[in-house]
Amino acid sequence: MEKISANIAKVNSRGIGVVLDKNNNTLLEVPFSLPNEQVQFTLDDEGQAKLIRLEPSSSDRSEPRCPQFTKCGGCSLQHASESFVSNWKKSIVVDKLKRRNIYSNFLTSFVTPERSRRRAVFSGRRTKKGTIVGFHSPRSNNLVSIAGCIILDCRILSFLPGMERITGLACTRSSAIKIYVSNSENGLDVYVEGAKPLDLVLQESIASIAVEYQLARLSWDGELIASIKPPVQIMGNVKIIPPERFFMQATKDSEMVMVQDICESLEDETIVADLFSGCGTFTLPLSQTKKVMAFENSFQMLKALDNAYRDAPNLKIIETSIRNLRNNPLSPDELSGIGGVVVNPPRSGAANQCKELAKSNVKKVLIVSCNPETFSRDASILITGGYNLDWVRIIDQFRWSHHIEVIGNFSKNF
Repeated sequence: MEKISANIAKVNSRGIGVVLDKNNNTLLEVPFSLPNEQVQFTLDDEGQAKLIRLEPSSSDRSEPRCPQFTKCGGCSLQHASESFVSNWKKSIVVDKLKRRNIYSNFLTSFVTPERSRRRAVFSGRRTKKGTIVGFHSPRSNNLVSIAGCIILDCRILSFLPGMERITGLACTRSSAIKIYVSNSENGLDVYVEGAKPLDLVLQESIASIAVEYQLARLSWDGELIASIKPPVQIMGNVKIIPPERFFMQATKDSEMVMVQDICESLEDETIVADLFSGCGTFTLPLSQTKKVMAFENSFQMLKALDNAYRDAPNLKIIETSIRNLRNNPLSPDELSGIGGVVVNPPRSGAANQCKELAKSNVKKVLIVSCNPETFSRDASILITGGYNLDWVRIIDQFRWSHHIEVIGNFSKNF
């Protein structure tokens, strides 16, 4: 078959270099490539492209430092310079907004430091030689060890031998488990999912690992095995004990930037609402100076927030409500009297809630989003309802991956 030479045209939204055909459609995807680098490929009888060779030559290329890069599915852009990644992530958000005729001022992007990832979900399984704990390779069930990872906090990485021992105890030859690990103020908070049923011997073995590694909490498919110290998190200078498998921002550094932006934007408001509040990442800092109404679909997370609020001095009023905002958004009448709203939805966004906000008299809305596509859609809904998008900030808390966190500040035109 004929060999064809072409240049990588761009890096797509998944962090993969692409060759485009004459109609600007993707002809070939080339992982770990950068714009203007040359590739050779062939076309089969059905017109499908097959890569033969990549010639890495971009001035934006950087030497990857993680020994697992290209094998592990956690990072896709360690081969690119920091400036390239930062500009590329901004271009993705700009393009998503531009497609909806939205243009905004961009504040300085924030890039999270190395080894600052404070939560992660690992897979574990037994092998012929022992056990392996890590992340899956791209588009594969193959597991790659996390040894040498430069993303994870060192406290999590140092628990790798403990996770390997847990895997050996928890798995059969054909099964796999998930291990949820989060940093807390008193040690690691660990939840094991999909493991063998507990018996007395297994429970004692697992508990001994918790003691050896001084884990704050270790749970086994919903059953508490050990709680040496409370798995405390600090949110807005308030101590909170979250439930198992709770949500928090991936890095503390990113969370601090988000909290500062939100508190400064809502500084002049006296009553605000925190939608999809979780355990109170934004509720607790805001409640130091204003009344906050927190809405969340998880009873367990709101209970943790309520308990933290009752135990904390010098906070304003916090009112919590269990609510599925996706199916039952707050109406304009319910939003009456609220000066500012924080919306931190899942990847699917908050279209239904934004439609109601667009009809409301809320002066300020801040959206924290992990999906530029749904962020741009929700932004369009608010703008159609009379809001301005005053600024956008990109938070790169999933460093070297294609994931992008965005925070946008909207103000109502009256």
